[in-house]
Amino acid sequence: MRAWVELIHYLDAAKWPERNASGEVPNATPFGIDELARHGVDVAFREVLKGRVPNALARRVRAREGGLEWLEAVASHYNRLKRSADVVLCWDEFTGIPAAALPGGPPVISGVQLLTDPQDRSKQFLRRAGKALAKMEIVFVQAKGMIPVLRDDWGVPDRKLRFVPFGIDAGWFRPVDGEVDRDLVASVGDDAHRDHDTLIKAVADVRRRRPGTRLELATQLDVDLPGDLGTVHREHLGRKRRQFYGNANVVAVATKPNIHGSGMSVILEAMACGRPYVVTASAGLDGYLKHGHDGLVVPPGDVDMFASAVNALMADPERADAMGKAGRARLERELTTDVQARRLAEVIKGVVRAR
Repeated sequence: MRAWVELIHYLDAAKWPERNASGEVPNATPFGIDELARHGVDVAFREVLKGRVPNALARRVRAREGGLEWLEAVASHYNRLKRSADVVLCWDEFTGIPAAALPGGPPVISGVQLLTDPQDRSKQFLRRAGKALAKMEIVFVQAKGMIPVLRDDWGVPDRKLRFVPFGIDAGWFRPVDGEVDRDLVASVGDDAHRDHDTLIKAVADVRRRRPGTRLELATQLDVDLPGDLGTVHREHLGRKRRQFYGNANVVAVATKPNIHGSGMSVILEAMACGRPYVVTASAGLDGYLKHGHDGLVVPPGDVDMFASAVNALMADPERADAMGKAGRARLERELTTDVQARRLAEVIKGVVRAR
C-alpha cells in the first residue's frame, strides 16, 4: 500500500534525512511521515519545485490564492507514482484543497490546520475550501476542538472526520545531561493565539516572590520583556531546542482561547525533554494534557493562577522533576511520531478497504 504525500512548498522531504543526521531537525522526514512504513504504508513525496521561474510563478499564485498551492499541485498531478498510489495524503488545507479539487487521481486524505479560523480568508478561498472538503475522502485534525466546527460550520459529516494525535520524535527530543537551572522558565511560540503578555506578567509576579526567577522566551512576536526579567530569542532555535527546554525548571505557555492546539508542539517537546509544563487550558489541547500528572493547566488570561502554578513548580524541584519524568513516560506511550503514524495508517487502510 502506498501513499503519495504532498507537503507545503517549503518542506523538502528529500533534504530532510541529511538535516536530521546533522542534528538540525527531528525525524527522517517532516512530521515523521516515513514511519508509516512501519505500519504497512509506503510513502512517496511530491518534489519541491525546481528553478527560479517556476518558484516565482508559484509565489504569485499562492499570494493571489490565499496560500493555496495550485501550481505545485498541477505540476505533480500526472506523476506516475502519484497516479499509481492508493491515496494522496496532504498535511494541511493549503495542499489538500488543490489536491482534492483536481480531477482524477487517488482519493485524498487531508489534514486541516487553520481552516476553522475563516475570518481572514477571501470568499473565493472559502468557496473553494467548501467544495474541496466535500470531495476529500477523509479530513483529519490534530486538535479535537476543531471537529465540531468542521462538522457544524463546514458540513463535513462525522464519518469523514478523524482525530490523529500529534506526535514528536522522542529520540531527538530527550532529557539533556547536566543540571537543571532552578530559576529558569522557558517558553517558545509565534502563533497568533499566544498570550505572551499574561506569561510575562505571571513570571514577573513569580520573580517578586523568588528574586532569581527569569524567563527565556523564543518568539518572533512583538513582546515587552524587561531586560532584568529575561531574554527574548529572535532566531529559530533549531538544534538548540533540546537544551532550551531541558535546562529549564518549567516550560510555560500562555495562550488565548483557541481550538487549534496553540502550544501543542512546545508542550510535547518539553515533555520529551523531561520537563514539566504550565499551560493555558484550551479545547485544542484536549487529550494532550494531564493536569497534576505531568504539568499544570490554568484558565486563560488569569495572571494570578498562571503565576501560582509556575511558582508552585519553581518552589518544589522534586515535584517538577517527578512531573517531567511522568510526562516523558506518557509521551513515549501515547504521543510519539510512531503512534501518530500508526493512527494515520489505520485511516489510510480504512479508505483503501472501503473502495
